[in-house]
Amino acid sequence: MKFHLISLGCTKNTADSERIANRLAAGGWKWAKTPDAADLIMINTCGFISDAKEESLTTIMQNLAIRDKKPDTKVCVFGCLVKRYRKEIQSEIPEIDFLYEFLSDDELNSLISLDHAKKLTPDYNQSWRFFTPPHIGILKIAEGCSNRCSYCAIPSIRGDFHSRSQAEILADAQKLIASGARELSIVAQDITRYGTDTVGECSLVELVRKLAEINGVKWLRLHYMHPRGLTTNLLDELYSIKKVLPYFDIPFQHISRRMLQLMNRHTEPDHIIELIKHIRRQFPDGSIRTTFIVGFPGEQKRDFEKLINFIEEYPLDRVGAFAYSNEEGTPAALLTPQTRETTRQTRLDQLMTLQQLIIGERNQRLVGRTVEAIVDEVLEDRVLARTAADAYEVDNTTTIMGKTCLKPGDLVKVCITRADSYDFTAELTK
Repeated sequence: MKFHLISLGCTKNTADSERIANRLAAGGWKWAKTPDAADLIMINTCGFISDAKEESLTTIMQNLAIRDKKPDTKVCVFGCLVKRYRKEIQSEIPEIDFLYEFLSDDELNSLISLDHAKKLTPDYNQSWRFFTPPHIGILKIAEGCSNRCSYCAIPSIRGDFHSRSQAEILADAQKLIASGARELSIVAQDITRYGTDTVGECSLVELVRKLAEINGVKWLRLHYMHPRGLTTNLLDELYSIKKVLPYFDIPFQHISRRMLQLMNRHTEPDHIIELIKHIRRQFPDGSIRTTFIVGFPGEQKRDFEKLINFIEEYPLDRVGAFAYSNEEGTPAALLTPQTRETTRQTRLDQLMTLQQLIIGERNQRLVGRTVEAIVDEVLEDRVLARTAADAYEVDNTTTIMGKTCLKPGDLVKVCITRADSYDFTAELTK
């Protein structure tokens, strides 16, 4: 029997989907390239913000339409949307065959047992890849979140932060490397909390050092470092580890003290600026990625102007910005006044227009420089790669023109010949 799994939302969901797909494959199921070729369609949903919820519901209905044409097909829905709205989904979409929250081992085993055909002896040590190219591995080191940002529903969906054991993480890393990974992306809702719930203090440095010692791993990319738990000492310790890329993924969300307090971010503008100055001083080739929320309840014109002025004074390398999404059950949903939707969108457009100009200027600094890049895809007349400053499917792409003998996962030296706000063109160096 064949299965197809659709993974929506963040990279942490992607890591979960890889684990689930691996269990099914180890239990004898075959991967179907498209949902209409599958006996079991699985959908790992996202329920974080309005757009994600709409995408999840649309995907569910599209795949139930496939089942209407193939009645023997089963549809399984699970993940964050189900955790938030299970009763509503059961009531409104009873056609779903299997509805789970986060698929316990018992629930997953019950799905595996749907295939009554003769199966291979399960081999859960083997690693397949369904959602990322073999040379990229997503390594989740923790579940949940305890930061309690006022706009965020994650704690109510995923629970409090809890670290995975080092043994589990290192075993997963070994399997990813064995299946071809050369770059590991280390993810959690906030990796700076790693170990605080188990040993009483951050043990991220110890974990990353052990990951860096694994034969075969070339790049380690750290994601989602909440500024609350991030100090200059921790930055120095982490980024002095060989193989850790100078890629600083720190979600600031705002710079106005008043807005940071309303967001319950437990950080101060001075601390954010200190982190930026330290990175620029100690890691001159480093790339800072962040996210901002505009149109948060109570955000006044002067708060937004502080944010704009901050971006101009402390230009950042990669920025994602979002218009505030009112999520029921969060403290922010009760705040007044709520910002008008038109105001949110106008501010978002203004911020991103400015950021496009800034990143265009910053990227020009690389023209003529030789940098290391990892190959993602080899096409007939060009190669798609990324620099250390660019995360897979998130940041800029580097195009190497011409035919080559390269393959995905190769690390190469390239000279940047052209740059714009989102992409680079490069030549291989001899």
